[in-house]
Amino acid sequence: MIQKVLFSKSEVQSLLKLAGDFYQAAVYSGNQPGINKNIRNSTKFDFTDNTGIKNIILPKVKELGVVDIGHEAMILRYDKGHFFKRHIDNFSGGKRMKNLIIQLSDQGEYEGGELIVDQTVANKNIGNTILFNCNTFHEVKLLKSGTRLCFLTHLQKSDLLQENKLI
Repeated sequence: MIQKVLFSKSEVQSLLKLAGDFYQAAVYSGNQPGINKNIRNSTKFDFTDNTGIKNIILPKVKELGVVDIGHEAMILRYDKGHFFKRHIDNFSGGKRMKNLIIQLSDQGEYEGGELIVDQTVANKNIGNTILFNCNTFHEVKLLKSGTRLCFLTHLQKSDLLQENKLI
């Protein structure tokens, strides 16, 4: 896992302004989505046009080897009582390679809701950017109060800088 504060509060606000209505987030069984609030209870907004977010995000994440934003870009919202149990994001045959998460809430705006990636608690500072393999177990602990917002995109191989290696 790599994490670094890359975004200012102003840049985070610009990202949040691009969001629309939130709806109940699903979990997947195989390739089929379904609502299961015993595994995941949170809401999300899906971006259908990535142009605005690319202009804000790509200049900052190039240093992490990210060259494009995945096709699955969203803002997740966790309110009091919300959580997402331990899981991985790459199911059998999936194209997801890396998760890119940007913390959009100030850590003083909520209690609980820690993102834990492979037993490491991610920094809650606003603008913190976290990049990790989709096959890594992670979870969001129960939110005790307030609201936690984060940007998430699942990156595919084509979204990542490819190093030329001689065999």
